[in-house]
Amino acid sequence: MDFYRALSDYYDEIFPLKGPQKTFLQDYIRRESLTSVLDIGCGTGTFAIETSNTGVRVLGVDLSEEMVEISNKKAKKIGSTASFSLADMRDLSRINEEFDGVFCLGNTLAHVSGDIELKEVLTQFGKKGTHLLLQTVNYDRILAKQVKELPMIKTAHLTFYRHYTFRPDGLLDFNMKIEFMDSREVVSGTNLLYPIKVDRLKKTLLETGWEVSGQWGNFDKDAWTEESPATVLAARRIPR
Repeated sequence: MDFYRALSDYYDEIFPLKGPQKTFLQDYIRRESLTSVLDIGCGTGTFAIETSNTGVRVLGVDLSEEMVEISNKKAKKIGSTASFSLADMRDLSRINEEFDGVFCLGNTLAHVSGDIELKEVLTQFGKKGTHLLLQTVNYDRILAKQVKELPMIKTAHLTFYRHYTFRPDGLLDFNMKIEFMDSREVVSGTNLLYPIKVDRLKKTLLETGWEVSGQWGNFDKDAWTEESPATVLAARRIPR
């Protein structure tokens, strides 16, 4: 079984929507009065579909054909108004619409190649919306503590393992493995990640026309510290 096909098939089992995520999104949409959202790196559409349930018009995009296919099937099954299509966050030129908000959640942003591409991507985001919500792993903690392994995720059907390999060029190899309980089959894959520290992210946001309006360490809205599991940032486009 191909790793990324397996990951897309079991993504919702591995990463189910949790109460704090749902509440955070609802509060954010209400506070910023969003009526439309572009969800970049939407995965299997979990956040996009939840956002559409609030009455917001949502387009979810992802680089994975499998993820987009699953998202469309989920939306159709439950009658969601969310729509989905293929797109790479590095090139949003085919998306002609503008939105109130842009979401880039689930550590999608860390797939840029470095500072230059980060700046290019955040600049593109500013052409698509006036409000921005970002979420990544807290790489300040990962780098400071040289964290090499994230907690494994165990479900009724599988165990999901995640390890980091620190590279000399400052990037991370993110090594993932899924072990299926019944068949004992194991599939694995590796992604190259740019570990974006929070100061770098905030500096680049400012350089690309964004003003940070909120920062948290998780979707429970706990204050961000170097020990936080995640970095969640909200920003507003600075009027020109």
